Amino acid sequence: MESIVIVAIGVLCLVFVGSLVALIVICHHRRRSNRWSQRIRWGHNAINNMELDDVRLHPDIDKILADTQWVDDATGLIPHCLAILKSCHHLTERLVAATMSAMTRYQEEEQQHKLWEIIRVAQRISPRVDDVVQSMYPPLDPRLLESRCLSLVLSVSQLAIVIRYLCHVKSHWIQEALQELDVQLKILRDAGQTLLDTSLTPSNVNSDEEKDIENANRVDINR
Repeated sequence: MESIVIVAIGVLCLVFVGSLVALIVICHHRRRSNRWSQRIRWGHNAINNMELDDVRLHPDIDKILADTQWVDDATGLIPHCLAILKSCHHLTERLVAATMSAMTRYQEEEQQHKLWEIIRVAQRISPRVDDVVQSMYPPLDPRLLESRCLSLVLSVSQLAIVIRYLCHVKSHWIQEALQELDVQLKILRDAGQTLLDTSLTPSNVNSDEEKDIENANRVDINR
């Protein structure tokens, strides 16, 4: 009799423990499910907000390109920088249009994943534009200007590669646009080198030396 009671109590304990474990597992699963649903909703809303505001070269790119202060440039480098900015702007717009057209081939969840990756890469472009614009103000450093334009082109190129891979965009115009940017970078590099060579010509060096000698003579006379 006592053994039967002990067995019954043991069975009840096992049932109770099993029910408790099952309840804990169900609550944990539901909690994770709710968190995941919230993350999906947040991500979806963030993408909807960001795809209009952030998947572009820069929020103020039109103002930058239309700014009249660049007309007073005496170095000859600013027009090449503006050409690079304009080409990057046009390429980014075409990439976004190609992305929106390609997204119709995918399910909603896959669309969200692809858009999130594209937006993540696109967010790196705007700071590169700020760097270029900052280096366009005098005094100009040709090497710094070239370096920052190169960083911008690389960022746009990365966006093009990601979109081409994720959305399977095989249009030839992407490669042609990237090649055109390489040509513009070379033009800027050559113009910057010409400017540096001009500033280091013997006539300029001799002129600086003559000024130093003249200043030294004035000091001697005053003494």
